[in-house]
Amino acid sequence: MTPRIPLPTEELNAMGLPDTSMLAPALAGARDQLRRAAFRIRSVDAVTTELVRIRNARHQSCYF
Repeated sequence: MTPRIPLPTEELNAMGLPDTSMLAPALAGARDQLRRAAFRIRSVDAVTTELVRIRNARHQSCYF
């Protein structure tokens, strides 16, 4: 699936995803804090994963 927003670069981040850091540089600190917290948890329960999937589907207007 191609991104809906055209990205200014083809670069990928460490996770192999398109690098979108230049679109909202002020969010870098919050993103790093989230990444550190998620790494400490090591896993997310199935209910949270499903809720995030559903919310993202609504945000992307993908109703499968």
